Amino acid sequence: MPPSDQNKESVLGLATGGGTAGNSLKSYSPTQLFFLMRLSYLQRQRRECVNVLDNGDWRMRLLNKALYSTFQDCIGAGVGNEAKLLLGQHQQAN
Repeated sequence: MPPSDQNKESVLGLATGGGTAGNSLKSYSPTQLFFLMRLSYLQRQRRECVNVLDNGDWRMRLLNKALYSTFQDCIGAGVGNEAKLLLGQHQQAN
């Protein structure tokens, strides 16, 4: 399975796995899905670089700023709760 399909399943899994048992599958607009997938990708990049790069390194600072910006985009697109869940899942994985 290509990585992009894995990201879609991970993001789409938020709608069914993150809430109450009575939730139905939520559909996302292309813009919402884009921002959630971008957030997932950036979080994975940060997780891979955190042990290699110093926190003061320009690449690490760039990743952190991109993560924050994308998180704000998710909030603006109306998927802030899903973004929080996604970031929380990555926090637990570490």
